[in-house]
Amino acid sequence: MRTAIFVYQQTTLNISTNESDLELRSMSTDTVSLSAGYSQHTIAPGIYKIESSQDVQVAGDTSAFDVVIAASKDNPPPLPPPRATQSLAPLDMTALQVFLAVPDAKVVANP
Repeated sequence: MRTAIFVYQQTTLNISTNESDLELRSMSTDTVSLSAGYSQHTIAPGIYKIESSQDVQVAGDTSAFDVVIAASKDNPPPLPPPRATQSLAPLDMTALQVFLAVPDAKVVANP
């Protein structure tokens, strides 16, 4: 499961997960380790992701962020919400798709 978080202004996220050893990864800043249970993180504007086996709950001031989920590794990377393409412009869609892609995904090429 991939949880993509699009943050438009500095905000505090309340993240809850049942798994340990997860990471809140960013396209542009340091990675933050997440433990099982509840954690709170103040983060800057940008694009973040959490890769997990189970649901991850993200709460906070929803005017400051959007969450998009790809439920399985077979799903394509989540697309950004319309607000992200306006607020986080210029948004490099190729870099975003690479960032949100499943690390172990196989690439199929036409011969």
